[in-house]
Amino acid sequence: MQIIDSTPAALSANLQMYLRNGDVFFDIETTGLSWRTSHLYLIGALFFDPAADAFTLRQWFLDRPTEEKEMLVSFFTFLSDVKQLVHFNGTTFDLPYLTHKALFYQMEDPLSSIASLDLYQALRPFQSILGLSSMKQKNMEQYLSFPRKDQLNGKQLISVYHDYLQTLDEKKLELLFLHNYEDVLGMGSVLELLSLPALFHGDFSVQSCRFTGQTLEVSLQPEREVPVFLSRVCADGSLTAFGSRVSLSLQTHTAELKYFFPDYKNYYYLPLEDQAVHKSVGAFVDPEHRQKAKAANCYQRRTGTFLPQQKEFFTPAFRENFKSRPYYFEWSDAFFSQEDLLKEYLCSELQLFFKDDSKTRK
Repeated sequence: MQIIDSTPAALSANLQMYLRNGDVFFDIETTGLSWRTSHLYLIGALFFDPAADAFTLRQWFLDRPTEEKEMLVSFFTFLSDVKQLVHFNGTTFDLPYLTHKALFYQMEDPLSSIASLDLYQALRPFQSILGLSSMKQKNMEQYLSFPRKDQLNGKQLISVYHDYLQTLDEKKLELLFLHNYEDVLGMGSVLELLSLPALFHGDFSVQSCRFTGQTLEVSLQPEREVPVFLSRVCADGSLTAFGSRVSLSLQTHTAELKYFFPDYKNYYYLPLEDQAVHKSVGAFVDPEHRQKAKAANCYQRRTGTFLPQQKEFFTPAFRENFKSRPYYFEWSDAFFSQEDLLKEYLCSELQLFFKDDSKTRK
């Protein structure tokens, strides 16, 4: 077994922050997909070494297949102080593979007690908004202009590894190390796209809101910069995002809508006026022109300019009909002062752009 340390250059500030917080980015290479019929031959891990005050990419290479257990012992020992493991689709492959190997060798498995961040799982819902045909790591790296030299895939490397064991050809060894090295560093570039789920979950501040009568123009500042230019349109409006600025434009709806009283048993419905009134008022109406209100007709009508909302964030909330969605509200500058409620509302509107459903984003 060989253990090689190298010092990667030009790590992003965001990646450095993760590493300094105790996160480790890792990737494994194996001779097959099944842990029963294959073995590990390379593990790469990017981490911060506080003692040396340096960022290090360590690679464990198995030049003797019989020493697989020794490599696992070394790697698991290394994990003893790790805060979180960051990987790309490791939930599906890397972690279960290592866990099965630990059980096979009757070793203690440290993976279950370490927090885990799967970049693929976190970003998969955003494939459509990114406009990617595939969410494979190399596709995402290319999208982000990651300068990759390695041109081989994992399947091709298996034969390269077997050839190396037979020939000890240093060039083949370089290919094996390079692929794993760039897989690990490539995750650092993919990491930048986590600004999308962060934005989706409300990691932004509201800079301004301007009601024009036809739209509500909102300027947001994300806590993490958006690394690529995004432009999306949905039924509610449009969204553009890049760097430290996100612009959201929400379309208004000019119409006659209805406000439904929740306590309909305390109301009469007046068919001629097509509205409900409280019984304290309805008691003075001719009984022939009133009837007990039902949930579906206990409303008052209002004509105006409204904004959509996915639930009743701002009240009074209006609807077209009793069971129809979305809700609507009339904008007031006073809403801008309700920071928490406004942020919750804007998060719900962002979901319409980020939701992984092509039907909502034609």
